[in-house]
Amino acid sequence: MKKLIVMAFLIGFGGLLFAQGTMDLALGFQYGTARVVDNGKTVREITEPGILLTFRWIPENMGAFGRLGFLIPSEIKQGDLIISSDKYDYILFMNLGGGFSYAMPITDKLSFLMDVGLSINDLMYGGSYKDNIDARWEIKIEQLGQTLSGGNKFTNVDMKESYNDMAMGIMINPAMRFRFSPHFFMELGVAASFDLFRFRSYEFKANFDHCEINDIGWAPSETNRAKVRETFPKGKLNDNDELILDSDEKFTVFKQFTFIPSLSFGFSF
Repeated sequence: MKKLIVMAFLIGFGGLLFAQGTMDLALGFQYGTARVVDNGKTVREITEPGILLTFRWIPENMGAFGRLGFLIPSEIKQGDLIISSDKYDYILFMNLGGGFSYAMPITDKLSFLMDVGLSINDLMYGGSYKDNIDARWEIKIEQLGQTLSGGNKFTNVDMKESYNDMAMGIMINPAMRFRFSPHFFMELGVAASFDLFRFRSYEFKANFDHCEINDIGWAPSETNRAKVRETFPKGKLNDNDELILDSDEKFTVFKQFTFIPSLSFGFSF
């Protein structure tokens, strides 16, 4: 679901690039706050700097916009859980937006802009470490005096955890633009969004591409994958022959507010 939504936004951005009329492209700095509220209490708050990429197509006074921004938190407190860069490989808060854009000239160089549309705010974080998985088995049949055995022992396996907390809602972005020339401009905006829908997912998996098997050393990934397929049930493996140890998905209704001021410099063509 997440990939389909992000792809739809990217296709929309691509459509703007090939549209007729004035196309604006801006890159800037943003410093924003995202707050999750539950029963009147703040249960998570992110306040960090980041970067922002904005597209606009306004042939007259009305047009369309798309924006892609990132905040890079160093630590997030969520109840008793502390999401810290010391514990995880990456922490990223991505904000996407798209919709209608209105431009009102004030002077020859100064304009007021208003963007209104849909928003996606996505908190992603994950970690990894090395571990051993001993999946050897043995069955003894006493009366027949037989022993059956199989399976494999994997060492230095890549254990990976990934979390995704995506919110969807509506946004506005009032902005002031100052033109240095017909092509170059500076823009100060204040994007705000109110998210109502939340999709959370979690996955804990083991990747065997670079592990050692049965204490005989590393082998090419295809050899490792063949050993994995003969060791574990098919339903436990994904398309990349990774062992899914735990996973969860949940869709809920909640309240998240974001407030993200930004300063960008752009080019019109």
